[in-house]
Amino acid sequence: MKKTKLTMVFMVMTLICTVGVLANENSFYNSVEELLLLLQTDKVFAQACEQIKPMVLQSIQQEGVIDLTPEQVQIMEKYLDKLFTVIEEEMGWDKIKDDYIRIYMSVYTEEEVRELIEFYQSPVGQKSIEKMPMLMRQSMEISQKYMWNVMPRMEEIMIEMKAELESDLEQ
Repeated sequence: MKKTKLTMVFMVMTLICTVGVLANENSFYNSVEELLLLLQTDKVFAQACEQIKPMVLQSIQQEGVIDLTPEQVQIMEKYLDKLFTVIEEEMGWDKIKDDYIRIYMSVYTEEEVRELIEFYQSPVGQKSIEKMPMLMRQSMEISQKYMWNVMPRMEEIMIEMKAELESDLEQ
């Protein structure tokens, strides 16, 4: 009889502790979700995809990688739209939100998240949120500019690697 009572007490204590941990984690989760909504992460994600589409097409045309006729540009735009639709379906905010929340939960404490929320609700925090898409766009343009300088060297390395792999297969 004593074992049964002891087991019951242990189970009740475990349940109480588990509920407390889950409540704290749920509170933390909700705080991170609030932060990400405040940061408009869903909109920033969608805007980034929209900004990348024309940049891809423009970079192909500017760099002379492919000389496209106006009809071919329309075809490419159609397929880029299809490609980005698939990306949005498979990597849209609704699908990745929980993963982002878990990342923030692994990096920040709940107290830090609350402090971030407080900051982003302030005027300078709101300005940071407002300016973030412009900063991201300009950062991507800089990366793209430097990436075109790297591409020929990357291609050389890939050709060299392919040749070595092929010679290794022949042996």
